[in-house]
Formats: sequence, structure tokens, C-alpha cells
Amino acid sequence: MANEFALEVVTPDKIFYNDEVEMIITRTTNGDRGILKNHIPFVSGLVEGNLRIKKDGKFKEAKISGGFITVEKEKAVILTESAQWI
Repeated sequence: MANEFALEVVTPDKIFYNDEVEMIITRTTNGDRGILKNHIPFVSGLVEGNLRIKKDGKFKEAKISGGFITVEKEKAVILTESAQWI
């Protein structure tokens, strides 16, 4: 889809999520961040909380233990100690 970007969520044990998404919302060390395709590139720490993933017009939520996020125009990567669907 034209408005999607790649999201990869990686834990030490596995790749928790790897797919094209429309939007993600996560809590960084500077507050909540909504990310869409073509977002300005950045790197940030993440705090423990919910990761909301929008795909096909619907949100799914996962609990993550904090970590780091890197964002490029067409890809976001989250490195976290643990992740589970809620």
C-alpha cells in the first residue's frame, strides 16, 4: 500500500513483528510519538508501555519493555528486551 512502511520489532530471542504498517504509536523517553511513512528520521529511547500498530485500518497492541527505536522514511526498527500481544 502506498502509505505503509516497514516495521520490525526485535527482541533478543526472536523477531516479534516484521510487516508493513500504516502507523505506529509508542512512548519514547520524550513522550508519545505517532509515526507514519516518511517521518523525519530519528533515534530515541523507549520506555516500558504499549506499542500500537495500525494495519489494514485496525490497531493491535503489544506491551514492550522499553528499548530503542530507529526511524527512517520507509522503515522503523524497535529493539526491546521483551514484547507480547495484549
